[in-house]
Amino acid sequence: MQEKKVDNLIPKILYTLAIIALIRLGNFIPVPNVDQEYLINILNSNPSLKTFFNNETLILSVFSLGIIPSINASILIQLLTSAVPSLERLQKEEGEAGRRQIKQYTRFLTLFLAILESISIALSLRPILYTWNLNICGEIVLALTTGAMIVLWLSDLITEKGIGNGSSVIITLNILSALPRTLKTITQDGNLTTIGINFLSLTALIIGILYVQEAFKIIPLLSAKQLFTQQSQNANQVSKSYIPLRINQGGVMPIIFSSTFLAFLTIIINYLASRTNLPIKLDDPRIVGLIFGTINFCLIVVFSIFYSNLILNPNEIAKDLNKMAITIPGIRPGKQTASFLKKTLTRLSLLGALFLGILVAIPNTRSSYGFGVTSLLILIGVTVDTTRQIQTLLISKNY
Repeated sequence: MQEKKVDNLIPKILYTLAIIALIRLGNFIPVPNVDQEYLINILNSNPSLKTFFNNETLILSVFSLGIIPSINASILIQLLTSAVPSLERLQKEEGEAGRRQIKQYTRFLTLFLAILESISIALSLRPILYTWNLNICGEIVLALTTGAMIVLWLSDLITEKGIGNGSSVIITLNILSALPRTLKTITQDGNLTTIGINFLSLTALIIGILYVQEAFKIIPLLSAKQLFTQQSQNANQVSKSYIPLRINQGGVMPIIFSSTFLAFLTIIINYLASRTNLPIKLDDPRIVGLIFGTINFCLIVVFSIFYSNLILNPNEIAKDLNKMAITIPGIRPGKQTASFLKKTLTRLSLLGALFLGILVAIPNTRSSYGFGVTSLLILIGVTVDTTRQIQTLLISKNY
């Protein structure tokens, strides 16, 4: 049985690679009735769109929406779970059946968001298509929505039968797809000194991100049995049980929150700019970059603190510790424990938020490395998680 578990590792890796190849193939199947070359020229000539668009070889494919509707649906479900009591009970009290039900809600919401995003893309293509009618609009919406649901299905297959989390693997795949072109540009345009400086700075940045992402503060715990043993033996033993509170508890999620909000903000600003004369001209990319950079930094800080308190509720942790007769040394159970955890979590979240905000605000990161810090955070996080899963499968040989 142990050998069978180990032997399953290679089929899992091959299964994941096969699905990755299938997704890459789908990215080159174009959406019908769209002139791809003309679309590239339109996007490249728009400074405000160019801020969020960096792919020089765009193909509006059936998989263009990718895993984005699923991620947005997951974020909304997480927010609703903390706000709607019935969903909170479903997640905490119903066990596996409740989690399956929430997953089903997430899929329905993914379909709804995919339809909305497909309709918005189809409507935005209207001015640049030679012929546009309801039939063409319906074909574009159907193609994009179907592609998004297929990608969701493939990501679930990777999670269940492959290696790593399916959504994370697909996001990482999209980031790495631009790596060969990036390496080619860097080697052609830069000299040895520039390449060496970029390599060293990128290495230092990766090491710093790894340290912060994996760093956590230890909150020691003491059970009633351990307390009785220490008092009876008159010993001052350190408890081996603890709560690990990460500095960056939310990971890359605050950046995803901020990016989603900025995307909607960009649509609204572009619509207002086309209807009225705004006091600030958005033709200068430097002004646009400064405005959106400042908003992005503030949003990341706010969302990071909010999301950390969302996934770790100090009141719930204090209540659970009290039920299990476990205390934090020097802190009284109940409200004092909840207050201590909330204060500690807020301080750590603020440090992690400032770290994320400063990283994203680093100038010229994309031009130097070919991808942004957000992509780098995702790459490092997915690589670490996938490595741990592979190590777990390998350790099963000995246990």
